[in-house]
Amino acid sequence: MKNKLKILYPLFGLVLLFTACTPDNPELGALLDKSKLSFTVAASSENANDIVLTSLTPNATPMWVTPYGRSTRVKDTVNIAFPGIYKFVYGVESAGGFVQADTTVITVSTVDKNAVSGAMWVNLAGGYGNEKTWYLDLDANKKSKYWTGPMYYYGTEDSWASLALYAAGYTTAQVKTALGISDTWNWSPSYSGNTWLMAAVDFGSMTFNLKNGPYATVNHTSTTNGITMGGQQSGTYMLDETNHTIKLTDVTLIHPYEYDGKVKTWGGLLKIFSLTANSMQIGVLRDKALSGEDACYYVYNFVSKDYYDAH
Repeated sequence: MKNKLKILYPLFGLVLLFTACTPDNPELGALLDKSKLSFTVAASSENANDIVLTSLTPNATPMWVTPYGRSTRVKDTVNIAFPGIYKFVYGVESAGGFVQADTTVITVSTVDKNAVSGAMWVNLAGGYGNEKTWYLDLDANKKSKYWTGPMYYYGTEDSWASLALYAAGYTTAQVKTALGISDTWNWSPSYSGNTWLMAAVDFGSMTFNLKNGPYATVNHTSTTNGITMGGQQSGTYMLDETNHTIKLTDVTLIHPYEYDGKVKTWGGLLKIFSLTANSMQIGVLRDKALSGEDACYYVYNFVSKDYYDAH
């Protein structure tokens, strides 16, 4: 050990000497003054729910932070479908480094019905002005009415896209090539042969509505040792039809509580694996550090109340 230290000390000295003698980067320009930032954030004259972002700062790359993500476009448009108060942050990367302006606050007072008329919005909540209720597809009588079981397993890189390819008849190798991913696989156990997956109980329900906003009510009714877990929650949700995700705020997915110690959260941004008028699959990532098992997606299978009642 002493010999190793004798070797390392001179190396540390050389590193320090090199650092001390290295001149400042002569190509690095002056940091742009915050007062020099020029931009606009304003509603479109054609649609009050379309917020137009325009960077007017010359010779700088814009970096926007919006309620729905980030953008580096000089001019971009973000659709805010529902009334509320929203924050936007503008910054630029210039020769001297990154500079950020004060937050811009925009108030939206109208509902953009066209923005929530897509297939995913209709399948999830029934369309504007409506609501729709969903159950985990397993009841207290050990019955799954749509799926073969209440949960499936998928790889960490699986998604809406990979499931669509599998449904079209692609092999695993073809899916990997088509999407440029490696961790793609699935196991779809039937509950009848794998009752160890979870206890068969009444898990409660999730109701998503589009009545003046994307509101969600989740009623957790399953019990562990006679104690009701979760209770009733009220919050909001947001769909991203492009990336096939759902963001839950102040509510959590109904789920089997046996898995609580294996995932970090049942809310926030979750991945939608499939969604039709009668069925829905939402994936929650199993955390390796918490579970002691390799990471994968627990994909929970839901069925609409209308389908459940009819079958």
